[in-house]
Amino acid sequence: MDKLVLVDTHANPDAQRDNLAPDISVYAADNVPDADAKTDFSRMELFVELKFAETSDPFRDPKDPRRPQAENFRFKNDSSEVSRLNRGQLCSYAAAHAGSQFRVHTFTLSICGRSARFIRWDRGGATVTRSFDYIKDPHILAHFFWRYAHLNHSQRGYDTSVSPASPEDLQQIQHVEKHLRKENPAHREFCKVMVPDRSDPEVEKPFIISSPPMYTARSPFGRATRAMLAFDMEAEAIVFLKDYWRPDVDGMQKEGEIYAILKSKGVPNIAPFGKGNDLRDYMTLTQALRNEKWACWSREMVLLRQYRMSLDVVGRHLTSFNSSQEFVSAIADAMEGESFFVTFR
Repeated sequence: MDKLVLVDTHANPDAQRDNLAPDISVYAADNVPDADAKTDFSRMELFVELKFAETSDPFRDPKDPRRPQAENFRFKNDSSEVSRLNRGQLCSYAAAHAGSQFRVHTFTLSICGRSARFIRWDRGGATVTRSFDYIKDPHILAHFFWRYAHLNHSQRGYDTSVSPASPEDLQQIQHVEKHLRKENPAHREFCKVMVPDRSDPEVEKPFIISSPPMYTARSPFGRATRAMLAFDMEAEAIVFLKDYWRPDVDGMQKEGEIYAILKSKGVPNIAPFGKGNDLRDYMTLTQALRNEKWACWSREMVLLRQYRMSLDVVGRHLTSFNSSQEFVSAIADAMEGESFFVTFR
């Protein structure tokens, strides 16, 4: 069991993540940030947000719990600006949390006055419990934290395809270590990430990246595309790595399959594909829960699967061109590739 430490972080914003600061940050006892940087979304297990008034609750419960979808009952509370702002605040914290770690899902506790709710977030949406009076029923909070402390990393929502780099791994990247560090201002350590093979997702190959990942996606939902440099331990070279959540719907091909088609058709100016496929069984759950009998009405959602891939080339930002000729040439190459793609598609 990992012991949990609850830290008052409301006045100690995370400078790496838009100066955001939840009221209470929960850390594992062996992973608490330094005293002068109490808020660190990249280390956080979960967070708690507190509001004095129950009217600040960003959600509302149906009067008849047996008929939560009656008359398309809207669970979101839009009766006041304060409620909407509170919901937006929770979303921004959840985005910073998931975006600063490798996560499949996360948990949050929202408290407004005497009422509290648990929230489970994934890239498809958020599942919110009915409110409960934590003063009247304090055992509910105690049970939650006790149960969370007994969960393994996978159950807590961590992506277990990512692990700290070993001393042997670090020896292998000595000649590129500075380059990988330079590209990530939030660098704290090096991690090993596994990337599945395009033809067989059960086969995974190791890459080394700078961690924690840069915080780029400001929404807790959607594709949450993250691009980074990585050291391909098999090819012994720095490559481009991309991690995101793809919609799993009929007619939408995986990116690796599209690259294979482009190559077979001789489309020019296409980056060489390395490895990539759906990552293990990581997928969103919210879209399935929305149809449960206890669930209030919500819009249609699609299943998202985590996808990770590499390209065997590292480009430069388009804004870093050395001359106008180089800039125009890059645009022309892209247009040529697009015209070939449209022709055979």
